[in-house]
Amino acid sequence: MLSLVNSIRGSLLQRPASQFIRQLQTTSELIQKLKEQPRHYAIADIAGRPLLITKNDKVITHRLNDVKVGDVLKLDKVREIGSKDYTLKGAPYVAEDIYDIHATVIEHTKSKLIQIVKKKRRKNYKRTIEHKQTHTVLRITNVDVL
Repeated sequence: MLSLVNSIRGSLLQRPASQFIRQLQTTSELIQKLKEQPRHYAIADIAGRPLLITKNDKVITHRLNDVKVGDVLKLDKVREIGSKDYTLKGAPYVAEDIYDIHATVIEHTKSKLIQIVKKKRRKNYKRTIEHKQTHTVLRITNVDVL
């Protein structure tokens, strides 16, 4: 067994180093290639949840209390931005000077009536709770690579 490992190790060491080293490109060259693509997507954190977005998408999120209808939001927490051929992933987020993503608040709505039933068997205990969850609807107006 040891001789098999040594023979494999020896054959790896005899290969030229150029086969093991990938050609690395600078970040600016990769961003330029990503910029040349016609359409882009992004995975952005909106209200604490990652969402896959593209231009002109309508996104329904949990209620954002500090915004009004018509406000334009700049999304600054982007985990990944890419296109059909290229992807740029952040660790955990992509640098803000690479992209420009904007969203417009369309409306604040409520969902349909949700009924929650609590019951304990053999205890004569039954409660029904009803509520409507509040949401904010956003329109993604811009997804660009700078």
